[in-house]
Amino acid sequence: MSTERQQARRRAGWYNAVPNVLWSVLGLGPVAWFAYAHVGRPWLWGMVAVSLLAYLLPARALERLRLSASPARYRRLGVHWLNRVTQNGELVNRQLRRRFPGFRQVPGRAAAERHLRASYHLERFHLALLVFFVLVGAYAAACGQWGWALLILVLNVGYNLYPMWLQQYLRSRLRAALRPGR
Repeated sequence: MSTERQQARRRAGWYNAVPNVLWSVLGLGPVAWFAYAHVGRPWLWGMVAVSLLAYLLPARALERLRLSASPARYRRLGVHWLNRVTQNGELVNRQLRRRFPGFRQVPGRAAAERHLRASYHLERFHLALLVFFVLVGAYAAACGQWGWALLILVLNVGYNLYPMWLQQYLRSRLRAALRPGR
């Protein structure tokens, strides 16, 4: 790997940390605070255990949860806008290309296949958190804490559901690029 490519990858790590930390603080912070302050420990550990089961889902099961095989449906839902402000998204890539004009997140077929595989891991992560947020939100509702329940629902859509759809959207675009003859 060339020195410039190594520098670009290091810089990408730093640039990607910004949206990663920002979205994690905004999305996870309130839920973590509520869970720590209000959920009994046995319940909390049970919720964590149930949520972690999502990591056991094979890629085939995630494909059954897929909203659409076509990017068009995701675009209608505005998922492509999320790609602008996420790690490895358009904003990060634009900043990287200013300094390293030849930089590409997906420079070839092998990289596209790696990104395709990695997208399943990211989708599992958000699926596990989606389940956790649903359980914590249901706990809040059962305790009559409707404001918290509503906040957790909204955070779940923004921090987990849309990022899951983003991974599905990106996979549909990668698959189209990987088709023979392209």
